[in-house]
Amino acid sequence: MRITPNITINNSLHNIQTSRALLDSIQEKIASGKNYNRISDDPVMARLLVGINDRFGANEQYRSNISKANIWLKMTSTTLDGMAATMKEVKSLIGTIPIDNNDPTTRNNIAYQLTLMREQLADMGNTQLENQYIFSGTDTTTQPYNRAVQDPPVAGDYQGNSAVTKVQIDFNATETMNIPGSDVLGGGTPPPARVDILKELDTLIATLKAGPISASDRTTYANLMEQGAQQIQTAQVTAATRVKRLDLMSKMLDNTKNTLETVFSNVQNADYAKLGVELSQQKAAFEATLSSTAKISQMSLLDYL
Repeated sequence: MRITPNITINNSLHNIQTSRALLDSIQEKIASGKNYNRISDDPVMARLLVGINDRFGANEQYRSNISKANIWLKMTSTTLDGMAATMKEVKSLIGTIPIDNNDPTTRNNIAYQLTLMREQLADMGNTQLENQYIFSGTDTTTQPYNRAVQDPPVAGDYQGNSAVTKVQIDFNATETMNIPGSDVLGGGTPPPARVDILKELDTLIATLKAGPISASDRTTYANLMEQGAQQIQTAQVTAATRVKRLDLMSKMLDNTKNTLETVFSNVQNADYAKLGVELSQQKAAFEATLSSTAKISQMSLLDYL
């Protein structure tokens, strides 16, 4: 095959352009601190980096959801602790109600104390977080309970709903962040299979004001309040269990984030020491290419005579 001057020139230009492109690539990596600055640099690695960035975004969203749910559940847990303490006082006070007592002063004093406790329970049932009622189910703009004692007592006097709000805490995992008031103080329409604590207290208060209370009635109310205390305790356990799960999931997401950062760094962050060596080598190669091309371009027919 005959090697013409055009072939020689084209090969020389190709070698110069290839060497220059490699040199530019190394310099760009050093300037940006990144191994891959565009998809065309390496489509496979670019796809991996895009996938990691997507996972970063999802991870941050899960962490945000967990943080919001954690705050909500911890506020719920604190409120439930207050309800449990109040119910303990209610049960203790019911135990002091005199049987068949005709003295209205004693009964009215107990009714007054129960009224204060009933209002306190309603106030806690109306607890808000960032102007949202935490015990209203998903209807967080509606006050769930009427603070005042209802006379006559109203069954199911709960204005929220029994729906729950779930938040995504991982790719295939969700957690419930709220506990409807119908599961705590009862109420609702139709009433759930739970003690309507406020309605039963309203009834007891009205009974005390009306006249003497029998031993069987006192036992009935004591049993109802015990059941009510147990359903509040159940809600406490539920909230605590959810908080624990969220804490564990948060730690897992932290570990995932650290792993992703390590992988991303290993793939994308430039190794300056390595690139420095490559830059020196490529500069020498580029200069050698220019030198050889210059010598070839100076040759003529006289060099072969």
